Amino acid sequence: MSTVAIFSLLIGSLLGGRFRIFILPPAIVLGATILGVGSAWQGHDSAHIVVTILVFASVLQLGYFCGAVLVRARAAGLSRQGRTLVRQPQLRLASRKLVDR
Repeated sequence: MSTVAIFSLLIGSLLGGRFRIFILPPAIVLGATILGVGSAWQGHDSAHIVVTILVFASVLQLGYFCGAVLVRARAAGLSRQGRTLVRQPQLRLASRKLVDR
């Protein structure tokens, strides 16, 4: 159970940091399906499967929130310093001699 919680937190933080759209419902459905089938194949009872899926969904949402907050906080901190997360191309003018012609 703790392995499910740790990996759910990591996956949620990766999803929260990477995606700006709300990706949680498909991720929860996919993860719940995989966990349900895997647990049933291993012979766990239905109560164990439900609890595992609930832990997975809860911790995935927590990780998503934490990952999204960390990315937004980092972007806000960089913008206060005058920098951004994405490098913007800067146009360089040719030397003064070519511009004056």
